[in-house]
Amino acid sequence: MSLAQRTFAISDQQAFASASGDHNPMHVDELMARRTQAGSPVVHGIHLLLWALDALSETHPELPPLRKLRARFNKFVYLNEHAEVVLTEQNQTGIRINVSVDGIARSKFTLEFGDAVGDVPDWLDSSLEEIVYSTEPLDVKFEEISGRSGRIAFQMTSKDAAAMFPAATRWLGARRISALAASTHLVGMLFPGLHSIYSELSVSRCADDVAKDFLGFRVADADTRVRTVDHEIAGGGWTGIVNSIARKPPVAQPTMESLAGAVGTEEFRGAVALIIGGSRGLGELTAKLIATGGGRPVITWQRGKADAERVAEEIRADGGVCETLHYDVQKPANEQLALLSETPTHAYYFATPAIFRAQSSLFVTARFEEFLRVYVDGFWELAEVLRARRPQISLYYPSSVAVAERPKGMTEYTMAKAAGEVLCSDMNVSLAPMHVTQSRLPRLQTDQTASVADVETADAVETLLPIIREVQSWPR
Repeated sequence: MSLAQRTFAISDQQAFASASGDHNPMHVDELMARRTQAGSPVVHGIHLLLWALDALSETHPELPPLRKLRARFNKFVYLNEHAEVVLTEQNQTGIRINVSVDGIARSKFTLEFGDAVGDVPDWLDSSLEEIVYSTEPLDVKFEEISGRSGRIAFQMTSKDAAAMFPAATRWLGARRISALAASTHLVGMLFPGLHSIYSELSVSRCADDVAKDFLGFRVADADTRVRTVDHEIAGGGWTGIVNSIARKPPVAQPTMESLAGAVGTEEFRGAVALIIGGSRGLGELTAKLIATGGGRPVITWQRGKADAERVAEEIRADGGVCETLHYDVQKPANEQLALLSETPTHAYYFATPAIFRAQSSLFVTARFEEFLRVYVDGFWELAEVLRARRPQISLYYPSSVAVAERPKGMTEYTMAKAAGEVLCSDMNVSLAPMHVTQSRLPRLQTDQTASVADVETADAVETLLPIIREVQSWPR
């Protein structure tokens, strides 16, 4: 049974961040969010929970008192996705509801009705250190999280709660709504903080004897093996556990200093290398390797201008030459490339949309078309424009071992990459002296492949350097 439907815009994110105190960039900063596992901004899990509770209490105004609540945030909900609150089970003792997108449950909530469970725990008292509110999330080393405790003032006022979640506030009371909102402040801003994912909440309604507008917490466990953090929480009429994950920080590519000696200082002298998607990841590393070898990289950015300038400044500080250029592979290439100061001798194509997204079916046409626009159409148009200016241009097209391994959930991606491989092969047959070097890259350390657990990856420098040398060896 559907209870409510909506999409979340960036304005919704900002409003909830201000009300809850959770300004983690994973939710409100499009540029920084792309360097997280999510790849782009995602809705706060607690926002989904409060929306679902509001929809439930709006459609079922005679609900009995809530005794226990469990929330599991299994998969991200992204901005502008069509989300739906679905009632999946109902009986006299409780209710189960999901927040779903395209039929896939992204979050699951279990509610148990009944009397309150005891009193607030003894450890919740005024001796807990008050954490001063800040709009900047803490960047805490994982080893420093264990043993932390304190109390945080509610940022969501009674007025905010009643305005944003009126039905849920009438049912549970404003202070309980504010306390739930404070739990996302705890995870997203304090511990784990900047690099965090809120994974689960399990709370019981208790007597609200400590009539203070704060949430007390203490870290019960911080497991270094899987980077999980468990908090005991109490306040606002709740007592329970919050489970979260400490994400690994964004992948940092090798510095120019560390690459010294990897290539000869004159090895790529005279090359002007256009690197599509050079502001981070493998494109950033390619630019640094070419600059280390005496070449002149031109790195493009679509949204990450600051990242591109950071890479360019590092290259220049090391004595190299580097330009930056705004470039969108889904817009006409000729007009954008007209801004180049000189025609490239080589080009590397690292453009990519977000690869990993949950979906309800094996194949989604819109996803396939998105990949085709980037991996086939975008590459073809770039090649056509560059070939018109320099017929012997040497290009690099990165494919993936996923084309052969076919991992689950990547059907559209592997199909589009396979189509790109066919295009490259036919271009080499028909469009000489232009040449396309194409290879299937193994899993390498980038923002898109980052995971919480340690996963074996190939060495990026050892993998890319022979490819760059092959690309730079053309024309022959």
